[in-house]
Amino acid sequence: MSLSNNFIVRFEGAPFDPNMPIGDFSLNEYTEFMCDEAQLPNINTATGSINGLYTGLGNVDYPHTKVFTELQLGFMLDADLTMLKYLNYWYNYIFDEGGGTGEDRVTRVKYRNQYAATIKITKTETGPASTTQRQPITYVLEQAYPYAIDAVPLQFGSAQVTKVTAQFKYQRHYTINNDTTNVKDSQISAAGRLVGSREVRPGVIEQEWLQPNGKIIKREVPVSQADALPTPPPPTVPAAPAAPATPSGPVPIQVVPFDPRERARQLGT
Repeated sequence: MSLSNNFIVRFEGAPFDPNMPIGDFSLNEYTEFMCDEAQLPNINTATGSINGLYTGLGNVDYPHTKVFTELQLGFMLDADLTMLKYLNYWYNYIFDEGGGTGEDRVTRVKYRNQYAATIKITKTETGPASTTQRQPITYVLEQAYPYAIDAVPLQFGSAQVTKVTAQFKYQRHYTINNDTTNVKDSQISAAGRLVGSREVRPGVIEQEWLQPNGKIIKREVPVSQADALPTPPPPTVPAAPAAPATPSGPVPIQVVPFDPRERARQLGT
């Protein structure tokens, strides 16, 4: 069964604030980690009507346009409110005011190809190698940008994680479908060889292992275990040659006749 609390959200090509305090993480990694609410986008159809197609039939609807509705994403906020600051930065990047704060400041709206980005929402499921190994579908939202940032509620009382929600518009989307029914236990052979690795999200490395049969298996491991290699097989020790059989029974004695001259020669006399 599919579980709703397993997904990945990525921003690709979005404006980046160089002052964003995310350490060694990329914007994609930070967004993937902090996003805790998303939806797989819906799709609708605009229709028209034709009258008189057949006598007595009345109006007949026909589709003529795809309609893509808005998207909502929610993010957890750290103590520095990093994602809230970034969403404000992205929004203000669209309406460039030149960094001024005077009352007579001028607003210049950028072209869409300067501020729009691609948003990818991947529905993931737990697999043998990691909690996001199976990725049956990915929605790719083209030319997306935030058009509204919701108010962030604050209140005294029980402490809760502060969150921010943003509304995004986009031009259209398409899907990438993957078959995950053949994902089996990806046991890496001891003879496997590490051929590639990359950091897919904060603290997690995806490794590619080349198996003896030529197949490449991917697995996700914590950064602390990124250098761990499969245990090599024990060396094969060739079998020792069999010892010659020891004859059983009495050992025959060889009798050598005594030669006085040979004995005198050995004694030097």
